[in-house]
Amino acid sequence: MKLHLALKIFFAGMACWGLSYFCKVQTGGFREYAILSNLENDPRWELPPLAAEEKHQIDALLDQPFTFLGSGGWCYAFLGKDQKTVLKFYKHSHLLLSSIFKDFAFEKLVSRSAPWPKGLRYPQELNFKSCTLVYKLAKERSGLLYIHINKTEGMHKPVTLYDKIGVKHVIDLDKTEFVVQRRADLLIPHIEELVKQKKIDEAKECLDDFIACLLQFAHNGIKDLDTSLRKNYGFIEGKAVSFDLSSFVSDESLKHPGSYRKEVVLKSQRLSRHLRKNHPELFTYYESRIHEVCSSK
Repeated sequence: MKLHLALKIFFAGMACWGLSYFCKVQTGGFREYAILSNLENDPRWELPPLAAEEKHQIDALLDQPFTFLGSGGWCYAFLGKDQKTVLKFYKHSHLLLSSIFKDFAFEKLVSRSAPWPKGLRYPQELNFKSCTLVYKLAKERSGLLYIHINKTEGMHKPVTLYDKIGVKHVIDLDKTEFVVQRRADLLIPHIEELVKQKKIDEAKECLDDFIACLLQFAHNGIKDLDTSLRKNYGFIEGKAVSFDLSSFVSDESLKHPGSYRKEVVLKSQRLSRHLRKNHPELFTYYESRIHEVCSSK
């Protein structure tokens, strides 16, 4: 009898897990309550107000529906109807179901849990810091248009989102942490497309600008701790950018020639391997450009 009950409980648990996994796959893991937070404003995330024209441009970009694009380690991303604008919302993991049921309270289900304890580092703090750093020092190399981390009042109209299964969500932007970026083409697929179209000179220009992007981060004392390349870097109208905003830290040592040369070489290794295997002509060109960087005074 006990075995029979245990089996029932086991299979019920497996069914619940299966249902949960199915829902996660179907929705891309998006949960509206996971982008709502109870964080207090922090002076570290304050940025100068936008000029009137910039504010008008951002308002116009946000005045369109956005559809689910993907889910990363720190955010949910939605693509605007114009196919050019990406709206990213920070995930608040302490409001995810796994956390809610670990320390259950009905208030959490309506996103009214107590403010985050003072003195305890918030899980997204490093991402807030990284994004703010890039916005201040290398905005044009990230595709960033706007950051909203501290909450506001009456600054933004609600935005309409459609999740992966087409369910509509209306979000109060004043109460959420989000960033607005321009959409970028992935680095290697972009190079591949140019080669396919026999636009070799344009491909070389893109390689040059990718190196320039790495150098600009280094010269501004910004280090990217993420070694990934394929899904972190891309191009916007031929200009190289890092569209992943979660792994940057301040590192003044990169301003010294020895350090930034090493950084460029390390960041270039995976791209070099790809070019050597698939496009020998571009590999030779790229390696010569890297050599110039490393030998220049």
